[in-house]
Order: sequence, then structure tokens, then C-alpha cells
Amino acid sequence: MREESMVAPKVSILWVNYNSSAFIDLVLESLQRIRELDYPNYELIAVDNGSIDGSYEFVRKFVEGMRNAKIIRLKKNAGFTGGNNVAYKARDFRSKYVALLNNDVVPHPESLKKMVEIMEGNMQLGGCQGIVLDYNSNVIDNAGWLICELLGVYAVFNGKDPTVFKKPLYITYADGSYSIYRVDALKKAMHCAYKIFDDQMFAYYDDNILGLELWNIGYKIASYPFIASRHRRSTSFKKTKTLQLYLILRGRIVTNSISNSKFKLLAKASLLKGVLFNPFNIPKGKQLQSTLIKAYIDGKWISKIKKSYGEMIDLYKAPIITFNIFKAIPAAIIPRRYVTSIIKDALESAIAKFTF
Repeated sequence: MREESMVAPKVSILWVNYNSSAFIDLVLESLQRIRELDYPNYELIAVDNGSIDGSYEFVRKFVEGMRNAKIIRLKKNAGFTGGNNVAYKARDFRSKYVALLNNDVVPHPESLKKMVEIMEGNMQLGGCQGIVLDYNSNVIDNAGWLICELLGVYAVFNGKDPTVFKKPLYITYADGSYSIYRVDALKKAMHCAYKIFDDQMFAYYDDNILGLELWNIGYKIASYPFIASRHRRSTSFKKTKTLQLYLILRGRIVTNSISNSKFKLLAKASLLKGVLFNPFNIPKGKQLQSTLIKAYIDGKWISKIKKSYGEMIDLYKAPIITFNIFKAIPAAIIPRRYVTSIIKDALESAIAKFTF
């Protein structure tokens, strides 16, 4: 094991906690499985986003008992992006790779080793992932994500048995719950060495934009047919649906503003459709209206900042789901349950196209 660690590339695992007492058993299981990873050369950098529910004390006690691990406590919640940026900045400068790992994700023992082997075997890859299973059902949560021209996002093989995924495929972006990235690629994408995301994004559409940025500078992102982890999705936002909706809306507004989809107006219509049909069941009225207005204003403000720095994205340099105009219009304006076949066919076509 000691000789192996001398040649194995160093990996920094970035892991963020925030007010997780409601699912602390899962959090501690995640940390325990990190401890048991079958890889000889990694470090864990845990960041607590100013938790006030007692979960920090549990996490600190566990992390302090681990080898090659440290914990950083922030005074306030900096979100997924800010917390991971702090962890990224604190990484060992010798790390060749960083892995994002959510605190509600349980990694499989061989997963990190497999991802490093894949990255070492293909220098064109900026990032990759394996299969993320649903924690409770063991069907696929996602095998990566594809963005469509209307800027909706689709989890590859979601709800399917893991055996359906047989060959690797290129994806728009890797899932932020558990994925690995080449540090050199991140430095080029972010034009700096101290952050992996834009702090303003806080959460949602952060891994999306990162994936597109990596494709835009010439790197590829792929998903591979091995089980990497189990994930209990959205544990951090179960009680904050209004915030979740705001962040998703804002993220789509930013992405639409800085990208070159040929259906930009239809993408706006698709976004409005999503609000009108209110998937989060937020009571219609002032609360929903104020959420939409704030998301629009803040999204435009972030977009203006990005544009001022020349941060524009060419969607068509990445593998995405495309539509012809006759399918784009109904997909944009008709409720999804009535256009299931259009979405399904487009997704299946993209998966077949990007499989290698």
C-alpha cells in the first residue's frame, strides 16, 4: 500500500456540511465510507457552512479521527459553491485531481480508484463520474446529465436499473454529488487556481456551467458504467422549497444569458412554463411572484458580471440534446406530461449519439 501511494496521483476530496442533524446518520455513513475508500493517496477537506443545529460537532469529532483529513468551519452559509471553493483553496497543492462529494452521498470503496484510473488513461477528460444510485431504491439516480437547447437538464438513465448502462458516454456535465476533475483543467476553465465555482451561484446550475466551461476550453466529460455511490437527493433543501426554486430559476436565467442557444426566446418560455406549473407547490400569489422577480433580477445581475469578464458559453461545443423547431416549440410551451414522447425520444437519441 505504501509503495502504491508513491505513484498514485493525489486526490483532494471536497465535502461540505450544513445543518445536517436531520440526516446525521447518513452524513456519518458518508464519512465512514470515505475512510474506507480503496485508494492510497487522498485527503479529505471537510467544510462546515456555519451549522447551528449541532451537526458540526458530530462531523468535527469524526473528521478529527481520520488520517489525512481536516475540517474548516465557516461563520455563515456560503452555499455549495462557496463551501467547495473554500475546500478547493485549502487543498494540497500537489493534488492532481479533486473530487466533489456531497454529505448525503455514500461512495463505493472502489469508486475513487476507478475514476482516477479513467482520468489517467485519457488526458482529454476534464472530469468524469460513475453511476450514482438512489439511496433507497438502488435504481439509477443519474449517470451524468445532459442539457437541452431549451436549457432544461436531464439525468441520464434516471429511474433505470443499473444494468441498462453498458458503455461509457459523453455528458454535458458530471453530477456535483460525486465526480472527479483534473486540477489543470479547472485552472484553465476558471482562469485561476483558488476556486472551482463562481461564489455568486450559491447552489444549482454550478456544476452545469462548470461542465460547459470545460467543454468550451477543449476538455471532455464522460460517464462510465460502474456503480460509484448512493445518493439521497435534495436533503439540504427539503424545508426550503422557495429557495430551491429561486436558485434553479436564477441559474437557468444566467445560463440562457451567457450561452448561444438558437432557441433563446423559447428557453425563456420554457422557464416561464416551469414557474406557472409550479413543481414545488409554492402557494401562488406574492411569495411566488417575489421569487420569480428576485430570480430574474439577480440572474441578470450575475449574467452582466460574467459578460463583463468575457464569460460566454458555446453550447454547441458540448454534447447536448437538440430539437428541430417543430419539436422545440411544443417542448417549450406545453406541460411536460403532454410532450413526454418528444423529450424521451430526444434524450434517447442524444444518449445513443454520445455513447462511445
